Amino acid sequence: MTKSMMLTATSKWVVILQEYEKLKAGNGAHSAFLNVSELCEAYHVHRKDIRKYYERWMKEGKTTISLLPHKRGPKPGKHKLLSKEEERVIMKIHRRLGSNEFEIFELLKPHWRLHPSVSTIYRTLKQYRQGEPHPQKPEIKRYEKRNPGELLHADTYHLTKTMMSDRTTRHLFGIVDDYTRLAYMEPLWANNAAEVTRAFFHSLRFFLAHGIHPQCVMTDNGSEFTAFTSLKAKRTHFFETMLDITGIRHIYTAPYHPQTNGKVERFWKIVQQECIFHIDPGQSMQSLAQEVEGYLYRYNYQRRHGALNYVTPLDRLSSSVTELLT
Repeated sequence: MTKSMMLTATSKWVVILQEYEKLKAGNGAHSAFLNVSELCEAYHVHRKDIRKYYERWMKEGKTTISLLPHKRGPKPGKHKLLSKEEERVIMKIHRRLGSNEFEIFELLKPHWRLHPSVSTIYRTLKQYRQGEPHPQKPEIKRYEKRNPGELLHADTYHLTKTMMSDRTTRHLFGIVDDYTRLAYMEPLWANNAAEVTRAFFHSLRFFLAHGIHPQCVMTDNGSEFTAFTSLKAKRTHFFETMLDITGIRHIYTAPYHPQTNGKVERFWKIVQQECIFHIDPGQSMQSLAQEVEGYLYRYNYQRRHGALNYVTPLDRLSSSVTELLT
């Protein structure tokens, strides 16, 4: 956030808090608003945010500086700093007994007056484990389809309540083509089968407009994608019915194994870093949809992907069409 944007935001909150103070004191005749609800509606803010900023504003003597965004992360002094001797004791217990952070916590409890938390012990173990040999990780089986539309990866993504102006939990529906990495994303009013099916239908129009005819889609085993209570429930499920109508095959990931659908998981990580993190809180569904649409244009047509040898998904799609014609 630039300096000018920060000044604009703080000046807005000063006006809101001054009006709120008049209403709180019962001086409604001196305020432009009859109640707090009108104030929230006029400035597109939530009651909880007003109370939070008002308490901060009053505590610091009604200074403008108190309304600036606070730095994220733990506050200074929140975590106990261990001495070198204390760190050596923790590592000695870990190496001799093979104890984890929870077991070390219980072992030290009767002996140390200022007892470190489990998270502090964990950070100590993590710090000194860097020089220790790590157990060999299982080999990751990577794959890539040969043609556009051969396999799509679909999933939903949870948004925090503060992202929305009505403080209601919303989700995003995302779907990625395995070969081209061309992606579609859409906000959902609710994470249920009807909403996901509607979004999937919109994604079909998107892929067909790019000349991609989906053959198969991979999802997890969530209730928004399928039903396992009975064969009848599965056949009548909204999403399953849509796939039957369109002739698209449905395959499922292994339970509790999101790596199977790794391409869409990686897509969500990119979206979080490059899109969600930069969207201001307090969005309406319409404004969120506009933000998502703007980012998708960049993702599909301008952003170069390392997994595609640093070309865009559109370039990858174009090259596949060229190969078919030659």
